[in-house]
Amino acid sequence: MSTRQIMCAILTVSMVLGLFSAATVQWASAMSGQQDQEEDNVKELIHQIRRDKFDIILPKIMRDHKIDMWIHVMRDGTIDPMSDELGGNNGVFVFTDRGGDRIERAVIGHRWESPARRDIFGRIPYVDVVRECGAYDIIAEEFSRREMPGGPKTELDYRFNGVGEFVAERDPKRIGVNYLEEMGLPVEYELPRERPDGISYTDYKLLVKALGEKYAKRLVSSEYLVYDYLSQRVPSEIEMFKKIREWSSELLERDYNKIVPGVTKLRSLVTGGFARNTVDGNRKRGDYVIKRGDLIQLLMGRQSHHFMDPEWKFGNFYEDLITYGYVLHEGETEPPPKIKRAWADALKVRKILEDNIKVGRTAGATLEILKRKIEDAGFIYVNRQIFNKDLDPGKTQVPLDLHAAGKGNYAPRIAPLGPDWQRDLILPPNHHFYFEYWVYVPMPEWGEGRYLSLQFHDGAMVTERGVEYFAPPPTELHIIH
Repeated sequence: MSTRQIMCAILTVSMVLGLFSAATVQWASAMSGQQDQEEDNVKELIHQIRRDKFDIILPKIMRDHKIDMWIHVMRDGTIDPMSDELGGNNGVFVFTDRGGDRIERAVIGHRWESPARRDIFGRIPYVDVVRECGAYDIIAEEFSRREMPGGPKTELDYRFNGVGEFVAERDPKRIGVNYLEEMGLPVEYELPRERPDGISYTDYKLLVKALGEKYAKRLVSSEYLVYDYLSQRVPSEIEMFKKIREWSSELLERDYNKIVPGVTKLRSLVTGGFARNTVDGNRKRGDYVIKRGDLIQLLMGRQSHHFMDPEWKFGNFYEDLITYGYVLHEGETEPPPKIKRAWADALKVRKILEDNIKVGRTAGATLEILKRKIEDAGFIYVNRQIFNKDLDPGKTQVPLDLHAAGKGNYAPRIAPLGPDWQRDLILPPNHHFYFEYWVYVPMPEWGEGRYLSLQFHDGAMVTERGVEYFAPPPTELHIIH
């Protein structure tokens, strides 16, 4: 090859590499732009949810509970389930029913230099969400964002500046404040962020002083109002849960499709889960290599890798979803009878639940109906999520915990667990709850007292039309060849 030919070849290769590099940069830029747009869309949807709940839910529940003014006090360091709902974790949030279709929204003493949760608002560590969301009518910042020269007063002297005058001007008859009086905490093991007993004793004393004797006498607990606010859904929230379910289903499908028996480790799957060997029923996790004959459980939600990501793409919204797959043995065309039986029993139980959960009944009355229907169908209802080896070995055992969904809210609760007040609450329209139930199928061939357990935990709503889903529930086993 001549020198000229060599130079031409080098030039051609350089041009190709240059074009390839430019295309790569262009592709990467387009992907980044698409991701940024997606994050912006989710962020705006979160703002829309906040505005919609103020417009739709707030007037109804304040009037249902005869609350003229709702004061919700939050300070840095206090984990409160309303911080994401209201768009901040510092200030005095005041909602006043002044007649008409709309509730007045105000924030007094608002400081936004505290970092917003990165997992809600992506890469932006400091965001004044209260202003950005466009949901508030009045925003009054009483505190300096920087330390001022010293003096006799402390921050306590300024916390409730203007609150007394603000309240007196509106003259509310009943003022709801965020402390618990009757309900108590639902369960001991819940995450701290899920506990609505938010106001401190210090803040309560300061609030009483700011209001004066006349209005301090009108303070009542806002506990029922908070629970209703958290548990009732608006159309934009339903849109969010649909997006989450679609995304979760795509990731789960991708994980099932990448499983190669004898090669794939459980740890390599992006969704969380475990494998159960169907010969002896033992559960495997982590570095376990998936084998033929395994029953696989994969899940998306709070326990999966993605939910723990600090940049969780859907903010504080999540939707737990548990699915199952079976890895065929060589020559098998379907799962063995014991797996098919367990799956069929699980679908029968789901149908019972779907047919008998109705708006307008209490959670406790609903539970009693479900217990009877489960027994009538030939199953054994059990009160605890523990297999009872002393019961009929020929029957499947079924425990229930159909608790409310969304930010850890556990009321109403169609379950034997927790305090009675949860069962005394009526299921409202658009009640968002989890289909959390188990089927325990006795497996004496695995050993005495052994059983196969299938757990389900996917979200649904009960409307005037009955039970409805954000996306199709898991009704089929994934078959892995």
